[in-house]
Amino acid sequence: MGRRNAHPVEACDGTLRRVTSAPDDTALHAYVAAARRLMARGGFERTGDPSDARRWGLEGTRDWLDAHGRPDERLTVHVAGSKGKGSVATMVEAILRAAGARTMLTTSPDLHQKHERIAIDGRSVDYADFARLANHVLDDPATEAWSLFEVVTVMAWLAAAEAGCDWQVLEVGLGGRLDTTNAVRAKSVAVITPIDLEHTAILGDTIPLIAGEKAGIITGPCAVVVSPMRASALDVVRAKVDASGSTLYEATEVCAMRPLSQRLDGQEFDLRTPLRTYRKLRVPLVGPHQAENAATAVLAAELAVGRQGDELPEAAVREGLAGVRWPGRFEVARQRPLTILDGMHTPLAARRFRQALEATGVTPRRVVVLGLLAGKDIEAVVQALVGEQDEVIVAPPDSSRAADTAEVLRAVRETGAPAQPAPSIAAALERAEALAGERGAVLVAGSLYTVAEAREALLGITGDRALGIR
Repeated sequence: MGRRNAHPVEACDGTLRRVTSAPDDTALHAYVAAARRLMARGGFERTGDPSDARRWGLEGTRDWLDAHGRPDERLTVHVAGSKGKGSVATMVEAILRAAGARTMLTTSPDLHQKHERIAIDGRSVDYADFARLANHVLDDPATEAWSLFEVVTVMAWLAAAEAGCDWQVLEVGLGGRLDTTNAVRAKSVAVITPIDLEHTAILGDTIPLIAGEKAGIITGPCAVVVSPMRASALDVVRAKVDASGSTLYEATEVCAMRPLSQRLDGQEFDLRTPLRTYRKLRVPLVGPHQAENAATAVLAAELAVGRQGDELPEAAVREGLAGVRWPGRFEVARQRPLTILDGMHTPLAARRFRQALEATGVTPRRVVVLGLLAGKDIEAVVQALVGEQDEVIVAPPDSSRAADTAEVLRAVRETGAPAQPAPSIAAALERAEALAGERGAVLVAGSLYTVAEAREALLGITGDRALGIR
C-alpha cells in the first residue's frame, strides 16, 4: 500500500520537523500543566450543560485550519454513531496501519489521561509532545473561546501533520454535523454505527432527528458504510447519501458473517465482503455486536484503500483485528472473582452487554457495580442492564456530572433486584468482591468515568486524577 506525501504544515516550534521529547520528569510536569489548562476550557464534556453544546459551530475551526495550512488534510475515515463508533474507529485504524500506512487515530473521551485521545501509528502521543501541542493551540488568541474538545481535535491534526500520516481515523465526539471533527473538507469513507436515543436535549428526542445529526458527517461524495440499525435511522442516512452524491454500503446487505466461537478473550468468525471471504478472523473483543463492528470496520477499510486504487491485503485485516486493544469495553480485568468492566451510556449498549454475558456463559451469580452520569436515560439503561437475580451496588463516579445515587437506586429496585449504595467506586468494588466470592462475577458498568476508576483501582494505573488534573 503506497504512502501519500504529508501536507506541508508549520510545526509548533516554527519548523517543519518534530521536536524531541523532554526527559521524563520534565515532560510529566509539562503534561500536567498543559492538561490543567485544557480542563479549564470546559465545554459540554466538562459541564454536561446542553447550552454549552448548542454553542458549537465549525466556522472558527475552519478559519483556523485555513490560516495554518490545513493540517487536517489527509486521507480520512470518519466514524459517527451512538454505539460502537470507538470500536469501529480503532479497528479501522489498526487494519490501515497493518497495511503499511502511517496513521493518526483520535478518540474521545479518554479513559485515564488526556494524551490517550491522540494516537500516532497506534501509540498515544507522549507527554512532551502533548504539552507542546496543547500550549501551541491554547496560546493562540484565536482559540480563546474554544472548548477542550475543539483544542484536542486540532492538536490531533497538528500531530498527524508533523508525523507525516497518510491516513487519519476520526471518531466523532457528539452528534456529527457540528462536531469539530467535521471541519475536514473531504473524507474517503464515512461510517455510521447503530443509533440510539442519547443526548436528546442536544441532538433531538427521536431516532430520525438524532440520525440526521449523525449523518451530518456525510459531507460530499464519499463511500458511506452503515452498521445494522433501525429502519427509521437508515431512511435518514439514505436520504443524506443521495443528496450528497455519495455511495451507500449497508453492512447487512453486502457482507455475510458466520460466528465460530465466543470466549472471554475474544471471538472467531468467517466474514464475506465484496472483496473476499475471510476464514477464521479473530478479534480480542467480546460480544456479537463486536463481530458486527468488525465487519463494518473491515468493509470501511477495504473501501478506503480501494478508493486509492489499491487492494487491502488479507494479512492486514487479520493482523489488524487480532491486535486491537480497546480497554474498558467488556474487559476482563481479574479472574477471581471474574471481574468484567464495560463503559456504556445508552439502553442499546446495556442490552449488548447483557447479550455478551449470555454469549460467553458468564455465571448467573453476578454483582453489578453501577455508576452513571446525570442526563442519561437512567431508567431505560437500568432496565436493559439489570436482572432480578443480580445484586447491585450503586456508587457515584468521581465527576461533577455523576447521577444522583438515590435516583439510580430507585431505578434498580424497580427491576426487583436488591440494591445498596456505596460512597465511591473503589468502596463498591471491595464490597462487590466480598459478595461475589471466588466463584461469582463482578460487573462494573456505566460511565467510562466509572470504568476508569475501577481499572485504576484494580490494575494500579495512574490516571489524571492522581496527578491532580481535574
